[in-house]
Amino acid sequence: MNARSVALIAVFSAIAIALNAIRIPSVFWPGFSYGFYEIPVLVAFIIYGFKIGYLVEILHIMGQEIFFTTGVGAVVVYPMGLIFHTFIFSGIYLANKLINRKIAKGKNVSEKKTTIYFTGLATALRGGLMPIIDYKVLYSILLPFALGHTIPETYILSLIPAFIAYNITSTLYTVPIAHLIARKTSKHLGIKAKFLTQS
Repeated sequence: MNARSVALIAVFSAIAIALNAIRIPSVFWPGFSYGFYEIPVLVAFIIYGFKIGYLVEILHIMGQEIFFTTGVGAVVVYPMGLIFHTFIFSGIYLANKLINRKIAKGKNVSEKKTTIYFTGLATALRGGLMPIIDYKVLYSILLPFALGHTIPETYILSLIPAFIAYNITSTLYTVPIAHLIARKTSKHLGIKAKFLTQS
């Protein structure tokens, strides 16, 4: 990894940390907000792959806990950030595999279709699997541990629609924006991106 790549990783991490200052409260999930900090993490992943994507996310989480503490502690923030990014990363990875197969068969895949594939599969994985994690891990294990008391089962069940809606809607805007930025960045800097295929 050259000096430019190291500098870009530092920049992506710093931007992700800074973007924690911008939060739009969710009207249907108490205590949760929409944000933009995921976008630099996804840009790093699209350009450099899994290892760097996770590295930027870990650096972001550390910075978040220092400058924008959530109040519930790293016991909640670390696992959840890594889990939901795993679902998004996996969706983009699978979409890229699908696109490469189509290209290998001589089919043209436009940037618009690439964005749709990336967003669709990332949303399907996060929207389909993350609500289960929110229910079984976040509200049944991590939050009770951090808060020191259990959360009523009826309250958790009432939040399931919010889990689903939040995970779907947050992915629907972060992935397309990240894909656009990754494409522009890699083109401008002459970087061969890990998950950007030239058709």
